[in-house]
Amino acid sequence: MAKKRSVILKTSVNFRKYILLVFLCLLPLSGGCGRDERLDVYKSGMEQFYADIIAYDEVINSIDVESETSVQELLEALDNLEACFTQMAALSVPKEFSVIESLAAEAGEYMSQAVALYHLAYESTPFDTAAAQAAKEYYDRANKRAVYMLSILHGEIPEGLDM
Repeated sequence: MAKKRSVILKTSVNFRKYILLVFLCLLPLSGGCGRDERLDVYKSGMEQFYADIIAYDEVINSIDVESETSVQELLEALDNLEACFTQMAALSVPKEFSVIESLAAEAGEYMSQAVALYHLAYESTPFDTAAAQAAKEYYDRANKRAVYMLSILHGEIPEGLDM
């Protein structure tokens, strides 16, 4: 049970790293006169994506790891998070942000793989540590791409991104 609890606590660590970034950078994402409707729809979708990430981070961080339902709550929050990433990846990317398209697809795929592996890890008896470790790697990859996309949306080329 101790291993399960430590994995629960580690699942949202990457969200914390960029939540502050989201709050500081989300405002410039909206606005601008004379923008086309497609760009505005995309930006609105991305703003919703980042707002949803923040909300699910709060849900994950509020889970009482001592609770009998902590695993169920975590998996439910991760399922919802996966849905957010899937919706984000399905957004039509305007030409102004075309470089984001592949990052969005990768982020969605990585989050789907992470959630599937977290389910495998927690639903296995005994707890599947290898699946949990692989899930964490995919989870981190998805979040890294989300951070890269946010940087690009604000006109910055993220460090470590090969373009």
